[in-house]
Amino acid sequence: MRVRELMSAPVTSIRPSDSLEQAARQLWEHDCGMLPVVDSNGAVGAAITDRDICMGAYTRGKKLSEMRVRDSMSQEITVCRADEDVARAAEAMRKSKIRRLPVVDELGKLVGVISLNDIARAASNDASMGRELVHTMATVCAAQARRVATNVKAEPVFSAAHKS
Repeated sequence: MRVRELMSAPVTSIRPSDSLEQAARQLWEHDCGMLPVVDSNGAVGAAITDRDICMGAYTRGKKLSEMRVRDSMSQEITVCRADEDVARAAEAMRKSKIRRLPVVDELGKLVGVISLNDIARAASNDASMGRELVHTMATVCAAQARRVATNVKAEPVFSAAHKS
């Protein structure tokens, strides 16, 4: 199966000079978790996620309207082509530990996005894709679990005074 058969298109994008407020609004209005960041020619050069926006605002203590996408966007981008096999796209997601992958044409211009959700929907009808999906999700989620586990202090839910 080819990426073009599963990808979402058309997709919305954002520019590096746009505000984080604009990015957050687009994520909300389009019900997505990632926006490809494109240049004036439509070529993908980065991506920004809802988490990037939240952490950017939190660490800088500024309003979203005061910050630019370039301040919080990814510094590296992984993309795939519409004519690639879905297994190769899933492999790229595993290697980069990402859940969404911009799809570009031969000039690097945005043509769509493929996500783990897209692959999951297709895998419900194809057992071999199901194995690919499970492997990809386990890899992507394991990286997230390690990051969360190292940054969170475990605190008891109830103090000794609340025990019955």
